[in-house]
Amino acid sequence: MPLHTSTPGHHFDRPARMNAIDASPPDPLALSLRVQARILSARSLDEAAAAMASELCASLGLHNAYVGVVRDGAARLIAQAHSASTRHDELDDPAVAAAMDEAIDQATTIVAPLPAAEETLHVSHAHLALARSTGTRVCTVPMPADERIVGALLLETDAEQGFPTPTRELLEHVAVLAGPALALHERAGMPLLKRLHARFVTAPEQGSGFRRAVAIAASCAVLAGLLLPVDRTVSAEARIEGEMQRALVAPADGYIEKAFVRPGDTVREGEVLLQLADRDLKLERRRLESELAQYRNAFAAAQSQADRSQMVVSDARADEASARIALIDHQLERSLLRAPMDSVVLTGDLDQAQGNPVERGEVLLVVAPRARYRLMIEVDERDVGLLAVGAHGRLALAALPEQRIDFELRRIMPVTTERDGRHFVAVEAELHDAPAAAQPGMRGYARMDAGSGSLLGQLTRRVRAWIGLELWTRTGF
Repeated sequence: MPLHTSTPGHHFDRPARMNAIDASPPDPLALSLRVQARILSARSLDEAAAAMASELCASLGLHNAYVGVVRDGAARLIAQAHSASTRHDELDDPAVAAAMDEAIDQATTIVAPLPAAEETLHVSHAHLALARSTGTRVCTVPMPADERIVGALLLETDAEQGFPTPTRELLEHVAVLAGPALALHERAGMPLLKRLHARFVTAPEQGSGFRRAVAIAASCAVLAGLLLPVDRTVSAEARIEGEMQRALVAPADGYIEKAFVRPGDTVREGEVLLQLADRDLKLERRRLESELAQYRNAFAAAQSQADRSQMVVSDARADEASARIALIDHQLERSLLRAPMDSVVLTGDLDQAQGNPVERGEVLLVVAPRARYRLMIEVDERDVGLLAVGAHGRLALAALPEQRIDFELRRIMPVTTERDGRHFVAVEAELHDAPAAAQPGMRGYARMDAGSGSLLGQLTRRVRAWIGLELWTRTGF
């Protein structure tokens, strides 16, 4: 097998053909501690395995070293000492995996070819095939952990002596200490569900009856928790509105003279909120006052001359001028938009709109009574069937997330509204003891009581409803 460079980040300069196996083996404790330190300092299973293989090659002067783990009942190669690849599919070597499986299945160390003076009853066909194909001597050592074999360490050397007994004992000592450390890395890299499966399903099968009992008890507890009835709630977006909203509109075509309030201001009943331009009306009123004086003078002159017909005409024209003045006075009064009640201004930022034209009937301001609010909840159409008038709930506003405001459902609107790609039903609720900081226009989330039911049923309700609707659509059942 050709020689490759070491894994990036774990590079070791191999001494020029100084074979540690031909010399006396290193101290087992020192080598085991070095391997343990390299494994525990790694950040992942692949990095730990590559560091272990490289350390053994450097310390023992080996031709190559492979590390494999047991997955789905078979050995899978995860690291090679003299390889720059870190991808499992590129590290895959069927001959090496077969040799590892051979040692793992027999739970023993296998060497091939064996020295002439040694005999063994263990099967070593895969090892012999690998040794012939690479021209090296091969040794595989299983790595135990948690009363099971978690992987194997396969080593190759081109030394004539191969793997004598002291070297095998050294490798077995290293494997016994390295197995649990690699198992920790493997468990740390598992997804949560796989970790739970390994802890409560796989482990009890390989461990004591106590673990099996714990796993069964935990499963029963989880199942019971899913089937026990719990309070059910429905959550939805909500917003605060005034209990009653009044729109102040332009009484006639004209122009904005001055705005005295902005949205959010609180006003008292009768307070002037907006003034429309009234210059033309005042000029017209002065003209009519002049005409009224002329008609009254004409009436007095006709009366002094006993001209009854002229008296009647002058009196009628004076009455007409008086009526038109009264109309203009009414229009002047209506040009001042006053608050109809103690309220808060919701919309109408006209402070910078001086001189802007307005049309008759155009909405200029919207006000709502203070401290008299209602809550409008946008309930998903799939959840509205769980609610009933009179149900209670709690509201958390985005502006006041630490406070919970109680409310009671008063009305469920009989129509569905579509907005932003979602369909919802508006539900009206009455707030109880709303804080002073709550204002119309604030938004948040409401949770409404919707009876009780099993936790499993609540978690799967929408899925079951979707499946039922799909079945009825496609099959009619």
